[in-house]
Amino acid sequence: MVDAAWRIVIPLRLSDAKSRLSSQTASRRRELVVAMALDVATAAASCPGVDDIVLVADRAGIEAVEASGMGGIRMLEDAGGGLNAAILAGAADASGPVAALLADVPCATPEALALALTTCTEGPAFVSDAEGIGTTLLGAPRATDLHPRFGPRSRAAHVAAGARDIADPAPGALAGLRRDVDSEVDLWDARRIGLGAFTRAVVART
Repeated sequence: MVDAAWRIVIPLRLSDAKSRLSSQTASRRRELVVAMALDVATAAASCPGVDDIVLVADRAGIEAVEASGMGGIRMLEDAGGGLNAAILAGAADASGPVAALLADVPCATPEALALALTTCTEGPAFVSDAEGIGTTLLGAPRATDLHPRFGPRSRAAHVAAGARDIADPAPGALAGLRRDVDSEVDLWDARRIGLGAFTRAVVART
């Protein structure tokens, strides 16, 4: 069991602004990307046991989050080595447990995040996405135990790397944490589950 406080690493590349959200303009897609990241950070900030949130982002992403006025987030500029490299950079100097949480999970709640992190205290573990193919969260008791394999079919890659797939402790308990948003269908499903306030505000203006 790990009693130390958690670090949450949120990788964000605003330059990769969700082209599969085809009904949205480029500027609106960028708004959605930032809003989703802010909702993820809000859930992390309100989660018991989390006291450190690191956003690893490209310069455009950092500027957008800073412009929102949200506090309590440490910023680290992405060196450009890809998603997994960004996560490792954000986790590198963590002295306690650490988790990578993707920035496109706007239905994440503090309660669902707390449930997932509790499981990660026993060893590397992850939350698979709603389709059961990808990954939305990967956590470990120590930074040296965090081996991110995000990318195509990351669920299988994380299992192969020795991480456990976290099951819902009750039906639908992690539904919001599983729902990443890449497409119009994903966004519709996220609205059904319940968007965070920042994303909801952007969608309401669409």
